[in-house]
Amino acid sequence: MGGPSRPEPGRADANHSVRIPRLRRAGVFRRLDPHVRGSRRSVSPVSAAGRDGRIKVLHLCDKFGIRESRTHGVSRLFTWWFPRFDRSRYDVRLVGIRPEDGASAHLRTQGLDPVCLGRGPFHPAVVTDLLALVRAERPHVLHAHGYATSNYARIVGALTGVRVLIHEHTSFPSIPFYQRAIDRALAGRTDLGVAVSDSTRDFMVRYRSLPAEKIRVVYNGAPLEEFIPPGLERVRAERARLGLREGEPVVGAVGRMDEQKGMTYLLQAAARILRRRPDVRFVLAGDGHLLERHREEARALGIAERTVFAGFCEDVPALQSVLDIQAFPSIYEGTPLTVFEAMAMGRVIASTTVDGLAEVLRHRENALLVPPRDPDALAGAVLELLADPGLAGRLAAQAAADSRRYDVSRTVRELEAVYEELVGGG
Repeated sequence: MGGPSRPEPGRADANHSVRIPRLRRAGVFRRLDPHVRGSRRSVSPVSAAGRDGRIKVLHLCDKFGIRESRTHGVSRLFTWWFPRFDRSRYDVRLVGIRPEDGASAHLRTQGLDPVCLGRGPFHPAVVTDLLALVRAERPHVLHAHGYATSNYARIVGALTGVRVLIHEHTSFPSIPFYQRAIDRALAGRTDLGVAVSDSTRDFMVRYRSLPAEKIRVVYNGAPLEEFIPPGLERVRAERARLGLREGEPVVGAVGRMDEQKGMTYLLQAAARILRRRPDVRFVLAGDGHLLERHREEARALGIAERTVFAGFCEDVPALQSVLDIQAFPSIYEGTPLTVFEAMAMGRVIASTTVDGLAEVLRHRENALLVPPRDPDALAGAVLELLADPGLAGRLAAQAAADSRRYDVSRTVRELEAVYEELVGGG
């Protein structure tokens, strides 16, 4: 890799005097490596093969849920990625900055065992905690997800020589001003970046101060084998669970109830659709801090009786199976996981044109696309799809065919190639 020379993994830069502290967090060493707990000796360099012949990666995440949401897309990715990494070659671990909460507990129900440092995102002790983990674990790569962890990872990487990978999952339009300053200061300490779409790569170049040649685009994907249209009995059971009558058309969306997902605009579109098609039902599935506000919006629009708020959904394929049209009213995105799920399920899709959605979906080929924040346009697209079953069927069939490009196993193989590039470039 180009740029400034880096100290060997586990050693301080010659210009820094670093005393790596012991991590005073109950249970962390026990979960990560009981053999090094309490050891005070300095860390020796790690070869590209590692002590056991594997490349060790610590995935670092700011938080596993977002404001009253049990999970978010990145956490779902962890549950898909980790079982699919080649364990004969890669040793992957998961570390979160925040204290234990419902989101981390949910990850445990999915078979993961995240280490939670129990800190706030601006707590300076995060640096000493991570230094201790690096000392204990001797990873080759710190794979950072989120602003705070990307900052801490680059500081720790600069002090220890561990390679740092910054993974950007969305094109956030209101990146904090202080983060842009931090990114400029730490740009030289970023070994590589991963973007989930071309638009997200452009965002990283413009707003996160990374040169394009350091960014690898790795599209998300879904476990396609899990998203297969279920049988008739399961569909009937899901319709009954949601209180949907046989034969009534259903339009829905699956996602967090927050500003990004644009559910407000879907509710406004629903009011317009019901003036023309009073037989349609709407299903919004997901939790989050705007859930009650959206319920109130539905009441204010006079559509509460035609709208089902399904809450957090574990069985997404069953829920998607009852949707005749799946809407994506987002106002900004990376590439949302639910779009890959909907495509694999052969759903009819009406979506906004934001960011990665417009890269995966093609207007009148596998979806109908409309501008964001435009409930009239969204209503028009849904009404057209309801009125033209032939068009809807063609779009759904093409979406299902296109979904084969977005299997999560391919995503994992591409991430593994990035790890090889990082370690091989040392």
